[in-house]
Amino acid sequence: MAVKQPVAPVSPYRKDAEDSFTEWVSLNRNALMWGAVIVAIAVGGLWFYRRSQELKASRAEAAYYQARREAAAGNAQLAESDLRKTADRYAGTAGGTQARMYLAQLLFSERKFKEGIDQLKSAEQHLGRKDDFAASVHRLLANGYEEVGDFANAAAQYHAAGETTRFPEDKNQYKAYEARAFMSAGKRAQAMAIWQELAKDEASPFALEAKLRIGELEAVQAKV
Repeated sequence: MAVKQPVAPVSPYRKDAEDSFTEWVSLNRNALMWGAVIVAIAVGGLWFYRRSQELKASRAEAAYYQARREAAAGNAQLAESDLRKTADRYAGTAGGTQARMYLAQLLFSERKFKEGIDQLKSAEQHLGRKDDFAASVHRLLANGYEEVGDFANAAAQYHAAGETTRFPEDKNQYKAYEARAFMSAGKRAQAMAIWQELAKDEASPFALEAKLRIGELEAVQAKV
């Protein structure tokens, strides 16, 4: 005959804990229900926001490339109009930023430098330091400022491009552009500091130019 195993008695402490939890759940049923509802709404809202941002970005890209096709077909007036609409409607998206940049390039080609600069400054307001197009926007702004003879602002934009580029090999290039702009602005001390920094890196493709520029600046300084 099988021997019955003794049943371990339930601890009074465990039973009290279970009773207390059951009682707490009962008392806080409404709060728990509303808490679950709030969490569900938050999760749903986050999903909806992300989805709406994805759709906005997709529409911006489509509108941008449609305007590019119009420009390629020779319909510059319609392309400019659609680029403006895309840039304004989708400001802050990749497509919106690209539309603003391309519009600025079209305006530059028409020698409307002031208007092109204004477009790029609008794009600049929506940029983050890690934005993929930040360096390109700053470089285009620098080009625009050079065209109107504002070399001090051009240097500042080249500096910003160097600070925001994701590509280490481009940093020295932007530093060289910045130094050249400073030289054109008559700011020799600032230019000298950058050329001296570039000259220290013998592997840099700008090292030789840096040494030549340092010689030029020293010669000018000796004449003063």
